[in-house]
Amino acid sequence: MTRELLVELGVDRVPVPVEFIARAKGLPIVESNMEAEVSGALIKSGNLRGIAINASNAPVRKRFTIAHELGHHLMNHIDKDHIDWEFTVIRRDGLSSEAQDDQEMAANSFAANLLMPKHQLRQDMERYRRFNGEIRMDEADVALLAKKYRVSTVAMNYRLQNLGFLSWA
Repeated sequence: MTRELLVELGVDRVPVPVEFIARAKGLPIVESNMEAEVSGALIKSGNLRGIAINASNAPVRKRFTIAHELGHHLMNHIDKDHIDWEFTVIRRDGLSSEAQDDQEMAANSFAANLLMPKHQLRQDMERYRRFNGEIRMDEADVALLAKKYRVSTVAMNYRLQNLGFLSWA
């Protein structure tokens, strides 16, 4: 789904312009003061939709939150059974990262795939491949990749491990 989205919008570079993608999909982004544990929300009111993000979060966290909420939107995670007076909010908070809710896990996976596309990472990983095919990276290497993709080092570590480029330590 993310690869098709990137192709559709002509995005072929990193860092992925997630704000542009959200807006292209009809989701304006608004920064707002929120409780510290809330990263953002997908908001729907009537025919209007948007993404609210916590203004106090770090830029890499904001990018992941936008991608996460975009994932909820594109996967139609707004459940009509939970619409209250034509106003629905799906929040991204501490619970969304605990891998206990299928929709939250799907939105997190979407965000990781969008911000750190496998085909781009595969190209970048070639510089870390040794003559025997083994990939050798240290924390500084992961931090450099995270900076290039404008994501957190934690997010980059998870992505590299999930793609099999790094082993779970």
